[in-house]
Order: sequence, then structure tokens, then C-alpha cells
Amino acid sequence: MLTFSRIAMVIAAFLMLGAAPTLAAGPGQSVPIHGAVLTEGPPPDMTAPGCESGAIWRFNRTGAGQLSHLGGVGSVQTHCTYLVTPMPFSADMGGGSITFTAANRDTLVLAYEGVTDAIMDGGGAFVGYTAQGTWTIVSGTGRFAHAAGSGWLDVVGDVPGGDALFGLPDGFDRWSFGGRITYDASDRSK
Repeated sequence: MLTFSRIAMVIAAFLMLGAAPTLAAGPGQSVPIHGAVLTEGPPPDMTAPGCESGAIWRFNRTGAGQLSHLGGVGSVQTHCTYLVTPMPFSADMGGGSITFTAANRDTLVLAYEGVTDAIMDGGGAFVGYTAQGTWTIVSGTGRFAHAAGSGWLDVVGDVPGGDALFGLPDGFDRWSFGGRITYDASDRSK
């Protein structure tokens, strides 16, 4: 869970990003969607609960950010990590799910997958990571009850306890999203 001081840092970071303009979607209209969330969480769960055989851990994060068509959002996400090469570390992210919750409680749920690569310091210590992937809308509530769409994601992450990377607070990750969404802004299905 984000602590009060970390929430303040997240809010300040997003004020620096600026508010993105939002287009309301009409029935069947495809519009761009973009934004970012800053996340943090516990170390990966090495028992990989709920993952298929071969997973090296389950990754869990919570965060806050800004996403077009939702505004300010909270996020909860998880995925399984499967090792591709040990050194330099490269892995697949599989079975990923992220739920964005808007201030009015409308939700948008994405499935995602991708690849992640470790960043090592000169002494061989793991200090951060980058990841790229794709997402697809799988469900939603409120105006997103019948949403569809897909896109890309780009991630940079800092491992706690070392030098902060990417201008992030120690131990935070920044997940950036882009793509297209079709939804009806007047839909209020639950």
C-alpha cells in the first residue's frame, strides 16, 4: 500500500507530467488512450502463486497515475515472470492483469504480456529494469462495461536500496500506456 509520503511524491510527479487532454467517446468510436502510473509493491513472490510451472516469481504492484478517459486512477496489477536468460537477466511477463479504478469507481481491466530486461551496476548488482509489452482490454464497469481496445506498454523500474534510476523515487516503477479504446461515454452498465 502506498504510504502518505509516497502518495505525495506520486502526486507531485504527475503534476510535472501535466494533464492530458481527454476526448469523450461516442458509441463505437475508437479514440487514443494514453497515460502513466507510478507503482510500488513488495519484493516479487518467489513461490509464484497461481502461475504456471516454470515461473520464477509473481510480481504485484499498486499505484496511482493519470490515464486519458479515466482521469486520476488507482491501479492494481500482477503478472508471472518466466526466465529467458539468466545473465544478462531477461524474462517474459505472462498472465498479466491490471485494473485501473477512476475517481467515480468505473474500472478498466487490461490483460498484458511482454519482456523485461535487468539493469546491472558495474559490480553486477541488479539495480533496475525496463520492460515492453502489449495489452488488451478484457473488462470494465460503468462507461467501460462494453469497452474494447489494445495497445502498448513501456516500463522503467528502480530496485529499492540503491541509486534512484530514471528520476523515480527509490523502489518505484513507471508504467506508460498507449493505444486505442472503443467505449461509449454515456454507458452506465454495471
